[in-house]
Amino acid sequence: HLKRLKNEIKADKKTHFPTSPTFAHEIATLSSVILQIGGVTIKDTKSTFIGEDVIFDTNYPEDIVLESGVRITARCILLTHFKDTHTGSYTRGRIHIKRGAYIGCNTVVCKPVTIGENAIVGAGSIVTKDIPDGEVWAGNPARFIKKRT
Repeated sequence: HLKRLKNEIKADKKTHFPTSPTFAHEIATLSSVILQIGGVTIKDTKSTFIGEDVIFDTNYPEDIVLESGVRITARCILLTHFKDTHTGSYTRGRIHIKRGAYIGCNTVVCKPVTIGENAIVGAGSIVTKDIPDGEVWAGNPARFIKKRT
């Protein structure tokens, strides 16, 4: 709905869409509040950033936990339910993103994982394993790149 609202405002030439950092922060905070209503656990909405077109699992949003200071950039997907290739049934798991973690654009989290404190996930990554605190991971599937200094 926020995307539709933004598009409607942009289409109306008489309306001046505020572009200040404060306004952008207010929109991001509103997005976080809406996600909480939907079931996602967000520890601190004021310090959490959710980029445009981020998709959160709608079947089990309560299995997603975002700690304070998390940054999830544009077009990421967080899935908490998965098809088991052996049984054909669906299973579910928890996605826990710890304090200060950064998730690059177009990243897909498609397994139950924990992304560690101050970890960085490179853009376009496919996360299928836990990422320890303070590490940089990237790729398909995401692999260890280096420790943060």
